[in-house]
Amino acid sequence: MNRSLACLLLLAAALPLFGVEPGEKAPPFANPDLASRHVLSRDYLGKGWLLVDFFATDCVGCKKELPVLERLHRELGAGGPAILVFAADPAGQAVVEPYFRDHPTALTVLLDRYQATVKRYGVSEIPSLFLIDPAGIVVLKQVGFQEGLYERIRALLPADD
Repeated sequence: MNRSLACLLLLAAALPLFGVEPGEKAPPFANPDLASRHVLSRDYLGKGWLLVDFFATDCVGCKKELPVLERLHRELGAGGPAILVFAADPAGQAVVEPYFRDHPTALTVLLDRYQATVKRYGVSEIPSLFLIDPAGIVVLKQVGFQEGLYERIRALLPADD
């Protein structure tokens, strides 16, 4: 095999490491919620705005980000994006359920114990957040918690009528 072809193959193999970027179609998912009901991407992607957040119970940035997402949910209600929090803790429900029992949320929490959805989205750091438009296209990717998140998300959502 010549060097050019080998370099192209190596580059193609490395592309998933960069993850999903704005302008790309959001990957599908199928994850259980805390009640062991499976939540499927087909119920969300292409049906309205969707915010996908990758979370871990021991993540400091996640604990700062969650109140921002709860504020969006509270203030925008049914007119805002659906918000799915993918808990990527390797211990799964054994740690996620007690965490959310002690820190209740109105958001939908999904388990990603084996990090299948983390891998599909190419998440390299937690928290990571993806805002997906009604066509299923990622319009915002944020890696790590940053101040001003609420304002960045609101600026991308359609204005209230």
